[in-house]
Amino acid sequence: MQPEQGQGPQPPGGGAASPGVGQAVTSAAGTDGVTAAADGAAGSYGAAGADGAVGAPPAAVAAGPAAQGAPLTEPRMFRLPGAIVAWWAWVLFAAFFLGDIIITGHNHTAAEIAATLVFVTGVAYTCALRPRVVAEPAAITVRNPLRDHRIPWGSVTAVDLRESVQVHCVAEPGDKRGKVIHSWALYAQRRSRLRSEMLSHGDRRRLPRSSFAPDEKTSAEAQKLMRQPAAQIMATQLDDLAQQARERGAAPGPRVVSWAWPAVAAIVVPGIVLVLVLTVLR
Repeated sequence: MQPEQGQGPQPPGGGAASPGVGQAVTSAAGTDGVTAAADGAAGSYGAAGADGAVGAPPAAVAAGPAAQGAPLTEPRMFRLPGAIVAWWAWVLFAAFFLGDIIITGHNHTAAEIAATLVFVTGVAYTCALRPRVVAEPAAITVRNPLRDHRIPWGSVTAVDLRESVQVHCVAEPGDKRGKVIHSWALYAQRRSRLRSEMLSHGDRRRLPRSSFAPDEKTSAEAQKLMRQPAAQIMATQLDDLAQQARERGAAPGPRVVSWAWPAVAAIVVPGIVLVLVLTVLR
């Protein structure tokens, strides 16, 4: 039986195809080109509580229940893969030289090198591995190197991209304007950001949400998605989540800011040891 005019090919079994959580968001468009675009621009996505875990790309976030307007049921993490690659590259480098020092180095110079490696590892953890944005059912959490910002969805007015992803909050009592939280983890190079703005011509495109047959419009959307920086895609998804939460009547609440004491300790403790090794224990 031929499909009716305006309808795309139906999957076996006659049911409408629906994107799964593990699919790229643009796979809903029905073209390999769009899927490749999402894969090429995607960042790192995984369980919110696992440091260093890399799962499905963040573009997959919109392919789950959030893309259909359903509330989040579990935390979802957004961050770029480059920081994770840099972290593990440094870990391998530091582990190799620390192992060599343990085996062959038995003098003060070896102790100085070892203390320096440990200190830089603490800085790399704090600045590269730890930062992320976590979308939770009730709030969005921006984890920066030394501080965490948790904002209820009802208090988020918008999420956009400038030099980095920004979370705009409603003005709290006593404030003249709302606070803007900048994410350390999600950023875009100036060249990529300007190119994305030129392509969009001020018209902020939403990611496709429904299945339809491939056509020229789909190819144009795929090409535009391929040219967008990954941070722009993630900002769009987070803004969609905030808008959906407000439409469901999410209640506003106070913004909670807390110090990340383990990250502070990861820098301060090795720093003190390094200073002692360089100055006192010579």
